[in-house]
Amino acid sequence: MKSPVFHAFTTKAVGKLREIITEIGVSIPLIIGDKFDPSDSRIYKTNALWDTGATNCVVTKQTALDLNLKPISKTQVHHADGVTWANVYLVNIYLPNNLIVPNIRVTECSEEAGTFGVIIGMDVITQGDFSITNFNNNTTVTFRIPSIKSIDYVQEANDITMLQFKNVGRNDICPCGSKLKFKNCHGK
Repeated sequence: MKSPVFHAFTTKAVGKLREIITEIGVSIPLIIGDKFDPSDSRIYKTNALWDTGATNCVVTKQTALDLNLKPISKTQVHHADGVTWANVYLVNIYLPNNLIVPNIRVTECSEEAGTFGVIIGMDVITQGDFSITNFNNNTTVTFRIPSIKSIDYVQEANDITMLQFKNVGRNDICPCGSKLKFKNCHGK
């Protein structure tokens, strides 16, 4: 059986993250195939905020100016301050670990957005698997594209529970730590 082909990256931090920011690249649409040279001078390096509340990807006005992007249209943008009209551009986005998202429509936002030049929205995030964990006060953010299987933490918990109780006798002490017999606890 052939292994699925996907690209992925992981970023880690000590403590709980208030925002997820990674270094990315952005350019006008370039035809470059599956691989690209990260040192390509046509690729503008900036930070990106990963925002599950953003429907689509966004570039700041400064990023659009630095790349000399030409608008392909305008669109209404709904945000916390109301509704405004914004330029729409077509770009390639280069995520960590040489992951390319080509020919993606992005809207323009104001410079007050934060310390980043791009917002990665749900139009990219939902193309793959995105997970955030905080284990032992260490945050891990991981993303792969395309999605290769369904991730379901409830099913995973049920599977672990079933394994934990697999060979427990009815009169054995329940492995959950309750000190009750299995038949009076999880074996009901």
